Amino acid sequence: MSDQQPWSKKLPQGYQDILKTIDSFFQQTYENIQDNPLFQTPIPVHVFEDKDNYIIEAELPGVEKRQISLDIYRQAIRIQVTEDERTEIIDEKTGMLERRGRTQIRQRVIPVPFNIQEQDVKALYKNGLLRITIPNKRKRIPIE
Repeated sequence: MSDQQPWSKKLPQGYQDILKTIDSFFQQTYENIQDNPLFQTPIPVHVFEDKDNYIIEAELPGVEKRQISLDIYRQAIRIQVTEDERTEIIDEKTGMLERRGRTQIRQRVIPVPFNIQEQDVKALYKNGLLRITIPNKRKRIPIE
C-alpha cells in the first residue's frame, strides 16, 4: 500500500469493517438526534396582557407565513412550524441522482387562563414576529 492512503486503509479488512460500523453508528445517531423534538430549538414566546387583550408573541425569524399553523384549544393555542428541506445530489461521473428530503416540525403550546372562542382570535405575522391577540375574558373577583 502507498503512504498516500489514509492509515485506516493500511489496517486488515476486519478492522476496517469495524471502523466503518462505528462511523455508521455515530452518523445514524447524529441524524436521529437532529429529528428528535427534545433537541430542536424551542419557539421563543413572550406572553403579556393589557386591559383588553391577552397577547402572545412568537419569534420566528426566517420562517415563511405558509409554514405556520395555529390550533385553538379550549384554554391553549398551539403554534406549529413545518420546515421542509429537499436536496438533490448528482454524481457527474456516474450520472446518478440522489434525492434527500427531511421534514422538521417545531411546536409550542401556550396555555391561556380563560376559555378561548376561535372567532375572537386574531393573528398577524410580520418581519419574523407572530402576534396573536385574544380578547381578555378573564373575570376578576374582588376580595372583601
